Amino acid sequence: MESGKLETRLGPLAWQSSGTGPVLVFYAGALANHDLWRDVITPLKDHYRCVAVDLPLGAHPWPLQKGADRSAASLAGLIPDSLELLDVRDATVVVNDTAGGLLLLSLASGHPALGRIGRLVLTNCESYDQFPPDSLKKASSMSRAFPRLTREAIRLQIRLQRRSRAARRRSLGSLAATGVDRERIESFSGPGIRDRRVVGDLVAAMAGFRPQLLVDAAAEIPRFDRPVLLIWGEECGFFPMPYARRLASDFPRATLVPGPGAKTWVPVDNPAAVAEALAQFVPLQVR
Repeated sequence: MESGKLETRLGPLAWQSSGTGPVLVFYAGALANHDLWRDVITPLKDHYRCVAVDLPLGAHPWPLQKGADRSAASLAGLIPDSLELLDVRDATVVVNDTAGGLLLLSLASGHPALGRIGRLVLTNCESYDQFPPDSLKKASSMSRAFPRLTREAIRLQIRLQRRSRAARRRSLGSLAATGVDRERIESFSGPGIRDRRVVGDLVAAMAGFRPQLLVDAAAEIPRFDRPVLLIWGEECGFFPMPYARRLASDFPRATLVPGPGAKTWVPVDNPAAVAEALAQFVPLQVR
């Protein structure tokens, strides 16, 4: 296992890498990090190089630098930026939740490092007018109007998740059908509890989320000519299956694999199925 920092234009991003072979690069969404993919990476690292990059979405170890541009477009650029800094080519980029929305937004940026993507894997994530999803639009508005209050409310929530099983069921039950283990809870919540600036980065990001951004960026989806795999939890309340079907229809070379019983965090609910789908999608001898 290797780990380190990527020194980006906005501040440091943490990364971890294990295994050798064709490159898979994983990104998690809001209030999650590399540990979201832990049980997916374990069976894959014998045959693939698995790299996980922590985006600044509330579970990252170091806050962004003071004055960093935390607009949605700027944060979306961190995905191709990180591929460039990692110096990977023909990479399979795997995203979940907010990271998926940022990836879709980045497709419209014209960033030269987008050429480093050989394949794309979307699990349940934001798309089209769901940026943020309908159930989180109020939270996005609160982030714009009352950022400090929203930041402290989120920090209180993650403290309660650590202490109370009932609080975990209420907040994380909408994300994972199988529950979230203690190790992940500590990994996801620790950075925001230790440093309020970490949660502040998430609040600033949420404040910049607007549906029209992804509606406009969706024009680039039919132009993405590389293979795309969608692994979609069928029980997700944030991003229902019709959005996956629409994405699968709009990408020219897309395959949709439903995840029965899984919610938003399909890599937590059914990691074996995600790993198997990835292994079938990415040949060991990449052209």
